[in-house]
Amino acid sequence: MARFIFIFFLSIVPGYYFSQCCGGCNPIGGNTNQGTLPKYMLQVNGYHRNAYSQGYMEKDHSSDFKFVKNAQSNYEGLQVGYGLSKRLTVDLETGYYLNRSQYFQIYGYNYSLNGFGGSSFTFSGRYNILKDTVRDIEFTGGIGIKVPWSTKPLVTNGVELSEDVQPSNGAYGVVVRTFFLKEFDKAEFKFFLINTVNINSTNPKAYKEGNTYLSALFFSKKVAKRITAIFQIRNEIREHSYRDKLVVTSSGGCRFIFIPQLNYTIKKNYNLSLLYELPFYQYYNGIQLRDVYAISINLNMRFMLNKKAREICEKPL
Repeated sequence: MARFIFIFFLSIVPGYYFSQCCGGCNPIGGNTNQGTLPKYMLQVNGYHRNAYSQGYMEKDHSSDFKFVKNAQSNYEGLQVGYGLSKRLTVDLETGYYLNRSQYFQIYGYNYSLNGFGGSSFTFSGRYNILKDTVRDIEFTGGIGIKVPWSTKPLVTNGVELSEDVQPSNGAYGVVVRTFFLKEFDKAEFKFFLINTVNINSTNPKAYKEGNTYLSALFFSKKVAKRITAIFQIRNEIREHSYRDKLVVTSSGGCRFIFIPQLNYTIKKNYNLSLLYELPFYQYYNGIQLRDVYAISINLNMRFMLNKKAREICEKPL
């Protein structure tokens, strides 16, 4: 029942890829909430993300290796942020895989491996280090602790699923983030840079997922009264994974992804957006399944919990 309630809640508040500008009033794109919120403001982001993979790559070229026909996942996520002070925001992030599946076709027979369940909880704080309202510059840093939903691997029909379809890596971790924003009010244009480092520990099954280093550059331009176009170039670097302290040779690599996004503002307090992730360069260590695309639909909601916070964000955009 608890799982059903969680999925139902996420299904009515899908939101993803948002950050905060100077003052924290306007979501402007991003892969999580990176800027700070005004004091007493509550913000809820939810999202649904569908991802698809097919074919294999060895280094940066296609491979003739055949094993998994294709893979697909559907993920529901939730992020809640609250402004404790003008400069400090606290967050809770979590998510649930409706499915994380691999499909096989061997000797004319079709079968699949299907994982589902909670991923992790991340408890974090963000502190605004620099906020220059004259030059419209903001720099924010944050750190968080990641806690797995479960340290026990998922078992279905008496079989323990592989790491590729497990909903959680079963390990604790640390997340470090920085966010830099520059606005140009007259041109209604913004650009911002987000950096995220995910450090993973070894889980109880002696498996350590590779640490990841993410850098994303965004360009945001208002194209109509309620519509903003956002273009993102993201770089993802993943280190090798380890099993029993031995390197998993077919793990880790580097990707560059182009992500166009359209954001629609509803009554200033709600932002609905749609984005498409298109990898345009991928380099894999060993031989690995290739990511083809991902699509996300997102909703950002903000609640002003006192008069002061409401007045700040009711200023004209």
